[in-house]
Parts: sequence; structure tokens; C-alpha cells
Amino acid sequence: MRHQKLRTSVAITALLGLCSMGTFCVLPDPNSGAPPDPSTACADGEPPAAGAAALFFSDPSGGAAPLAPDAVLRLEYGPQGGQHVMVTIRHHTRGDGVWAYRLGFEPEAAEPGTPDPAAPRPPVLEGSNTVPVNACASGWTETVAPVFVDIRDGGLADAAGEIPAARGVLRLVATPKGAGEKASAEIPVQIAM
Repeated sequence: MRHQKLRTSVAITALLGLCSMGTFCVLPDPNSGAPPDPSTACADGEPPAAGAAALFFSDPSGGAAPLAPDAVLRLEYGPQGGQHVMVTIRHHTRGDGVWAYRLGFEPEAAEPGTPDPAAPRPPVLEGSNTVPVNACASGWTETVAPVFVDIRDGGLADAAGEIPAARGVLRLVATPKGAGEKASAEIPVQIAM
């Protein structure tokens, strides 16, 4: 009897030790600093008017307002050295189904000529992510997702120590599972470090 209690105590202690090391337990750590998983929700609103976009980047504060061209997005840093920006997407479909959203950030082309090496220059960033989305039945779907960003060139600070925001184009290609037409959207944005 004493050996069985001792073995149970040792087993419980070992499991607790493994959980505290993160080796055995698979519960997510809410303080990990990792980007949140993409989220999708059905949203209210009238269908788009004739000629209006049925797929667009929307203002992060929510609602049906499109993201303004040249808006500034904040670069967020993860605990393992990665970085991302969060984007919000609104998509109107005629029926439910699974879509693949391919997101990307492409840097603005450098101006021709040889710039002064000491002049402030923005960083060069590139980003991408592919997100599966369960579209809402005949209506608007609002998705919040990360675009994972690679820093190709960290830029050079100005006299005040500020690094100019990276400029580029945020692109989205949405493809339904199976057959169907693709939808796409793009907008010029800035990413602040």
C-alpha cells in the first residue's frame, strides 16, 4: 500500500513538472505574446451596391468603413523574434463555404538613383500569410488575421531618432474551396516599426 501511494505521488509530481516546463501540457499560454489566431464573425450590413467592392480591407476599429489608403499599421513583435501586423477584412458572399485568403505585403519600389547613405530611409518589409475562412451564409464575413512580416532592411533613423514607416501594398486574394471565381483587394499602406 505504501509503495502504491509513493508511486502515485511520484507520477503526479512528474506530470506537474512536465506541465510547468511546457513539455506535456498543450494548453495555450495567454501571455506568450504570439499573434492571435485568425478570427471570423458574421457581420451586419446591406449587400454591396452595384460596382462596390465585395471584398476589402476594413478599418481595424470595426464596422463597414474601408481602410483608408496610406493608413499606418503597427508592427507587433512576438516573443520568439517574429513580427506581424493585424488586418481586418470584410467579404460579402452569396453563400457559405470555405475560402482561402492569401495575404501579402509587398514593399514600395525604391526610387531610382543613389540615395545619400546617411539620409533617413524607411525599412524594407515583406509579409505573407494564408488563412482558411468559413464564410457566412449570404452576407458579410469579417476576419481579423495576422500578416507575418520579414524585415529585409531595418532602415535608418532621422535626426530625431525616428525610423520612417515602411511603405508598400497590402494585397489579398480570396479563393473558394473547390470551383469558383477568385476575389481580390489591395491598398497602399505604411507599417510603423
